[in-house]
Amino acid sequence: MRSALFTSARVVGLLSVGFFLASCQDRPPHEFVQQVTPPDASPPDLIVTGTGGRAAGGGSGTGSGGMLGGTGGGVGTGGSGACVVTNGGRETCGDVGVDNNCNGDANDVDPGELTDPANCGACFNLCNQANATDFACVPDAVTNKGKCAYTCLSGFVDANTDPTDGCECQITSAVEICNGKDDNCNNMVDEGFDLTSDTMNCGRCGVTCTYPFAKGTCGAGVCAMGACLAGFFDANHSDADGCECQKTNGGVEVCDGIDNNCDGQIDEPTALTSAPTCKTKGVCAGITPTCHGTMGWSCDYPASYQQVEDMTKHCDGLDNDCDGLVDEAFDIGKACQVGTGPCAGAGVWACDSAGMDRVCNGSMKTPQPEVCDGVDNDCDGQVDELKSMADRTTDDKIVYIAAQNLTVFAYEATRFDATSTSAGVVANHRPCSVPSKLPWSNVTADEAAAACAMIGTGWRLCTSAEWTDVCNGPTNTTFPYGNTYNGTACVGYDYSSPAPTGPLPTGTATSCVSDGSPPAGNNVFDMSGNVKEWTSNAANSPAYDIRGGAYDIASFTVNSVKQAAGLQCDAAVPAPCSTQVASGSTCPTPTVVRLPSVGFRCCLTGQLPAN
Repeated sequence: MRSALFTSARVVGLLSVGFFLASCQDRPPHEFVQQVTPPDASPPDLIVTGTGGRAAGGGSGTGSGGMLGGTGGGVGTGGSGACVVTNGGRETCGDVGVDNNCNGDANDVDPGELTDPANCGACFNLCNQANATDFACVPDAVTNKGKCAYTCLSGFVDANTDPTDGCECQITSAVEICNGKDDNCNNMVDEGFDLTSDTMNCGRCGVTCTYPFAKGTCGAGVCAMGACLAGFFDANHSDADGCECQKTNGGVEVCDGIDNNCDGQIDEPTALTSAPTCKTKGVCAGITPTCHGTMGWSCDYPASYQQVEDMTKHCDGLDNDCDGLVDEAFDIGKACQVGTGPCAGAGVWACDSAGMDRVCNGSMKTPQPEVCDGVDNDCDGQVDELKSMADRTTDDKIVYIAAQNLTVFAYEATRFDATSTSAGVVANHRPCSVPSKLPWSNVTADEAAAACAMIGTGWRLCTSAEWTDVCNGPTNTTFPYGNTYNGTACVGYDYSSPAPTGPLPTGTATSCVSDGSPPAGNNVFDMSGNVKEWTSNAANSPAYDIRGGAYDIASFTVNSVKQAAGLQCDAAVPAPCSTQVASGSTCPTPTVVRLPSVGFRCCLTGQLPAN
């Protein structure tokens, strides 16, 4: 309480006592009947001197007071017995118990004394309300008694208008919060909140109705799960986890370990889509796709399965890679060759009996007679051999002329790959002596000699002398067929009309025959015309002669007689040397002659042995 509110020295003493009795709210202020003066000693030795009371009809007297709060002085003695007005007749809170105005009531107080904030409406009723300021004592409009007036501090409100607790309500929020308190101090608690339906305060403040991926509802103060959010579903029908399932893959169930369609089942077979197609052939027959959840689909093929069939599973008779083919790494079922060479037979690859490797099921061909075709026809490991009468090609026609001890090609030399329309191209294989093939022309003398040597030991170009003797025959005729020129007998310019433009197949001119020697039919063909032939000239070695004329040699008439000197057996064209040689002979200017009209045939001194 504020001491500045009191002017009487006696009031100070009373206020000191009031501090001890402030909590005794049930004792009226007017019960304080003993007047005291300010102490001049400190408790517990405080001694206060008081004024004695008035006697019923007498004067005044004095006595000693006891300890603070002790018994007042004794009854005065004497006196006139009449009331004497004191304090100007003012009844104040400082002298309650004294009848200052002599009205017979020693406990009354003048109303004007009760408008002080320290004695507002009653003595010692101090205006000092909690959480307030600007205190004043104003008369009550009805009773005219003083009552405390005050202004609440900022943030505080006197909600219950009870001055005993002052501004008892502190504003914690301008907007009411659901917390069981009057936050905005309007004498209402949690106004605006419906605890029966508010999903944020259901049943009581702070209880929120929330469910994962779902709306919450509140009814009669009890939470319940409402509709699922878009795309979510309550697959397990439990409110505890809300709408726990979110549809994936458009709600179409696929093999991924997730309940895509939110029906409470994961990867259920009846709803699964997009299953792969397993292989159905071979060892994969009967295999269906299996779903392994997060691992996806698989086709669980047996251990014998291979992605690409190779030989590691051996030749097991199975279609290991399920493509409809059995042991294709071993080419099973495909054609194979039995043996080697021209007698190799045709077969089909199959697995062996042990199931480890493959065998070619088939048989070799029967050996055939050897012919000059670049193939080992008789399967003896040799190709186009001309070694003996027993081991030789059967289509090569050679003639042995006993008078000269000479074996000679019956036909102009041909390549083995020649035909009746092509001279062939293979030049590294020995020449053949067969009919009905274009001769081997466009060849140099050295190339012709090398070709003859490929037949075997002793084979060579015929010498000029040997060649001429064979052409003339045993009767030494001018032409192979006789002494008189016959333009259609051998292939010269006059052989046909129009004239030939190139060589014809060997033996075409069947009348152009030189009779080698008995027996009958032992003939040599085309020694006149068709192509000229290289011969070696021993007298002028290593030079060569060109003998016999060719398809482009024309005849001429002398004294009405047609003659063709260039087609006679003794017709010869010395050829220049083609290589530089040593041993005293020289070829100062080597000249290579290669003409489409020049070919050759081969000779062997003696004859082929019998075996």
